[in-house]
Amino acid sequence: MMRFMRHLQIAAGPIAVCQIIVCLAALMTAGPALADKALIVGIDSYRDSRLSAELGGGARADALRMQGLLTGTLGYGKDDIQLLVDDQATGTAILAGLRDWLGRSKPGERVFFYFAGQGQSAKTGSGREDILLPFDAAAKPGGFGNALSRSEIDRQLGRLAGRRITEVIDSSHAGTVTRAISVEASGGGNPAARSPQLDGSTRSIVVEPALGEEPVAVPEPAGLDFVKWQAVSPAQTALVDEEPAPAYRGVFTTAFADGIEKGLADTNGNGTVSNQELLDYVRAQSSAYCGRHRDRCEMGLTPMLSGEGAALKVAADKTGSGEALNQGKPTADKILDLLGARLSDSVTVEQFPPSPVRLGTRDMRFKVTSSQDGFLILLSVSDEGEVVQLFPNAIAAAHGKDGRIRAGSPIMVPDASYGMRFDATSVTKGTVLALVAVDPLKLSKGFVTRKIDVIPQDEVNGSVLPELADSLARPANADGVKANAKAVGRSVATMRYEIVP
Repeated sequence: MMRFMRHLQIAAGPIAVCQIIVCLAALMTAGPALADKALIVGIDSYRDSRLSAELGGGARADALRMQGLLTGTLGYGKDDIQLLVDDQATGTAILAGLRDWLGRSKPGERVFFYFAGQGQSAKTGSGREDILLPFDAAAKPGGFGNALSRSEIDRQLGRLAGRRITEVIDSSHAGTVTRAISVEASGGGNPAARSPQLDGSTRSIVVEPALGEEPVAVPEPAGLDFVKWQAVSPAQTALVDEEPAPAYRGVFTTAFADGIEKGLADTNGNGTVSNQELLDYVRAQSSAYCGRHRDRCEMGLTPMLSGEGAALKVAADKTGSGEALNQGKPTADKILDLLGARLSDSVTVEQFPPSPVRLGTRDMRFKVTSSQDGFLILLSVSDEGEVVQLFPNAIAAAHGKDGRIRAGSPIMVPDASYGMRFDATSVTKGTVLALVAVDPLKLSKGFVTRKIDVIPQDEVNGSVLPELADSLARPANADGVKANAKAVGRSVATMRYEIVP
């Protein structure tokens, strides 16, 4: 006989949307206002005109939008921000901004670096390097002069130990791939691309074979609170949205700012925008743009989030606490923030007998039905913070079940093969959350063979939630630089339960 664990929580419907007065997740600090520092770079026009954006004005507009986001919703002071646009954004000026301006920050403060402009992939003595092109970059045979490598930028930011660092790059490093496809298919380039679209006479300056190599590994300093956002995956090209012409703007930057500023990424309406929610939102907006402009999206648009624990951090929080999703008491709201996806009618969770049930009720079961094939994760979270992983579990694994749920074929927990039952032995309330991932999630054997029992809070926060968050943030088909990465497709449903005296 299995005692029915007191563990499940969160309301089934979205909570009223609160006004978000926040700090950026990876940058949030509690307590009095601090002298945070931000460096914002936007480059449309280059000294070497071959590198200038064909759809001019977008990078400048994006830089100003980010400045407004920081000074508005995110609470930066105007004097906290150094803005470098076009000819102000030389390589020397950007490096000085990284080293000196951001270096004025102190441990505990927020540091923010944003770049909108051209990026590329270049061959170096140690392998392939991702580079950003400052105003005075120059195209030359075999590569670019005065370019800034991502490793150097990260090295400068890595010196800022103790700060909460966010790096947002609306650029790309796969321009030659897009260029090659465009030239062969249509005889032209991609004017919306944020990577140099060099014409046929100058294409030889780019070392295209380097794109087939993995980038140089740049280890991040241990213990650094560093969240990185990238507009696209390595094989893709960041794009400028030409729909509002002539008021061009970056597809990624617009979605990023809207998700935080307007609260559009707050999928469960609890006043918190988690990094995972924001990632899902910018990926959805990018995908929708590609759906409208397939001619500009040969490889798609899949924004990327990286950094230790980045998917567990909060992008915007009405409380300003900056608490990560795996800190403190586990709640259903926190787990919904981590799952990211909006509640969907394609998945349903039912309880038999239905709630509320009386204390002493025997043989309680949960039934999950999905309208599409996928991989099921079923969690219960009590209002007291007790978490139980109902599926996958050790018993199902022992019976050869691989975690899959088939469209129209419900999964019952427990079913007759479990040799146990759930009995209502304590008065409690909570929520059952069902996640159906269309794509396989990269989860450890220990995760998929966990016993059906209350998981200690330190294990929930220390391993269960981090592993789940990482598997959801990591895009599918992104094991190499040539991969056509895409977001993990998923649906989420919740069901409130209650045991009464």
